[in-house]
Amino acid sequence: MKKFFILLSLVNLLFSKGMAQQIKANFSYSTFYSPTNEPYLETYLYFNGNSLKYKLNSNNNWQATVEVTYIFKQGDKIVDFKKYNIQSPEATDSNAVKVNFYDQQRIALSNGKYDFEISLRDLNLSEKSFSTTQEIEIDYKVDEIQLSDITLIESFKKSETKNILTKSGYDLMPYASDFFPEDFEKMLFYVEVYNTEKVLAKDEPFLINYFIESFESKQIVGSYRGFKRETPKTVNPLLTSFDIQKLPSGNYNLVVEIKNKENKTITLKKVFFQRSNPSANELLISDDYVNSFVAVISPAELEEYIKSTSPISTQIELNFAKNQLSNKDPELMRQYFYNFWLTRNSSNPEEEWKKYKELVKTAETEFSTSIKKGYETDRGRIFLKYGKPNTLTEMKNETSTYPYEIWHYYGIEGRSNVKFIFYSPDIVSNDYPLLHSTLPGEIYNAQWKVELHKRTNQPRDLNETKPRDYMHDRTDEFFTLPR
Repeated sequence: MKKFFILLSLVNLLFSKGMAQQIKANFSYSTFYSPTNEPYLETYLYFNGNSLKYKLNSNNNWQATVEVTYIFKQGDKIVDFKKYNIQSPEATDSNAVKVNFYDQQRIALSNGKYDFEISLRDLNLSEKSFSTTQEIEIDYKVDEIQLSDITLIESFKKSETKNILTKSGYDLMPYASDFFPEDFEKMLFYVEVYNTEKVLAKDEPFLINYFIESFESKQIVGSYRGFKRETPKTVNPLLTSFDIQKLPSGNYNLVVEIKNKENKTITLKKVFFQRSNPSANELLISDDYVNSFVAVISPAELEEYIKSTSPISTQIELNFAKNQLSNKDPELMRQYFYNFWLTRNSSNPEEEWKKYKELVKTAETEFSTSIKKGYETDRGRIFLKYGKPNTLTEMKNETSTYPYEIWHYYGIEGRSNVKFIFYSPDIVSNDYPLLHSTLPGEIYNAQWKVELHKRTNQPRDLNETKPRDYMHDRTDEFFTLPR
């Protein structure tokens, strides 16, 4: 089935009037589908009460009034129009801090593309409106499983009387922003699934998966994932939340997807949000380690395992691991080690560790020395970080050079034809330090040929890059055309 990606995104708008006075309002919207009627748009406006002009009303109280205008156009044609006034809560004192207030509207719209214009005017202050336009598209089909937009929720309660806030038996107060400051402990959200009873067989199960992913990498963050098993209904609602107390500062997507019984994704939607949480440590994002594979690892093994991850660790991870190894706190080490693999395979961190552990064993067998573990050697590090080379040229008995190896990769990190040259200046040990590489960020040595030939040819010029010619010297050949 066709995948249906998000068509509308949560937006924040700031409406300004000069330098002296501003109308500050967060605005967002979501689209939904009513199987008995037609698609509709929900708009959410959240006003900063102190940004408005207050005047005495007929009750002799202070009140602000804002004129709101929505216009929907297709080309030059106005398809729909809504204009209304919204009044703030009343204040008895003109100098009192004014409370913020909220407005929500529902507007029925047929499928199609629209230029949606919203205008605001402070009726106590100005004759001028301030406007912005957003292109929206509504495309709800009757014969495909589809999702409504994901709505972020500030709070909810069981509905006593059906009203404009009511959905699926709850009154939902939308969160009209995409920014979650540090004091937010939970992120609530609501979404609806449509047409499952038309597409799926009766009682055929399906899954609603939901997770938080990094906006940049698109990788699932820690254990921020969940699911709900469902059977077909006219509408399948989902109202749930994530505890984000440990979610670090950053840019994220909240993702909801529908999977069928074959675990194939039918449709998905995303909504962007930002999190500010300076106290959270991104390396300790999950507490699931307590009952995980790391719980049975002894402190001595744990220390060695953490050291073995150094070839594939980021600088932040290296620094953190160094501190934890020096502190020797087993619980913190377990939590770190679990999260290390969780960030690399959120669905099965243990399996990811087991695969890497086998590679560590291979590195130990092939590259270790009498004083270094396999992963501590340069060849071991490159092997663990980039994998086995596509070709490997090994020369141990060339008369004019130290023993050397040329590792050739067809491609690494978007770079093609990457080469590493290792050599053994002490001739006898199995430690082959890296002499030169064509991969940015690794050692680059323009004099690698001279260094390689120092066994029989000490250079006379410190800047010399080419040694004298030797019979049977094939370093240039092997470097240019690896085999």
